[in-house]
Amino acid sequence: MMENERHTLIPVDQMKWEPGIYENTEQAYLWEDEITGQVCFLVKLHPGSYIPFHKHPRREIAYMVDGEMILNETDVMKKGDFLTAGPNEGHDVRTETGAMLLIYIDYNVEYQKIVRIKQ
Repeated sequence: MMENERHTLIPVDQMKWEPGIYENTEQAYLWEDEITGQVCFLVKLHPGSYIPFHKHPRREIAYMVDGEMILNETDVMKKGDFLTAGPNEGHDVRTETGAMLLIYIDYNVEYQKIVRIKQ
């Protein structure tokens, strides 16, 4: 079997957590396609975390692993829920209790910064 024909397995105790883009968050990058910029990562939102309103330049897919959060002050996302946001769709996010999400986006936010909307 050739090297690039194997799957990638990252045991939970080997995931490397680092400070997130927003205050009171952490993220662990799991996979990235360096050519397309597609990336998959876990994000932890600690209790009281807030992510300001932002629009996505391309597709975001999220699965709530644990916890609960509120989007745009109206939509509650709980453990097991699925979210997708397409190009130019936006939301803000807050959590009182904390949350952990598995995120897949088809661009790398470190290379293509999310633009904050003026309010």
